[in-house]
Amino acid sequence: MSTPNEDGKVAISAQAALNETTWLKDQLLNRNLLLAQAVHELNATVEILRKQLDDANAALEFELAEKTVEKKGSK
Repeated sequence: MSTPNEDGKVAISAQAALNETTWLKDQLLNRNLLLAQAVHELNATVEILRKQLDDANAALEFELAEKTVEKKGSK
């Protein structure tokens, strides 16, 4: 184990620092790619749900229009 210098800092090798930095960069890149994939999947899900909602609303409007016509016809 390294002992701290007079200023309280521990000296580390340049290779160890490079390896740590490379690992952190790769971890962040992987995390960002996973987040981007999740956003893409959520956007696709939202699009599907919006289409289903639009279809349900159209069916309800059609049904309400039919009932309105039936009421007017029975008077």
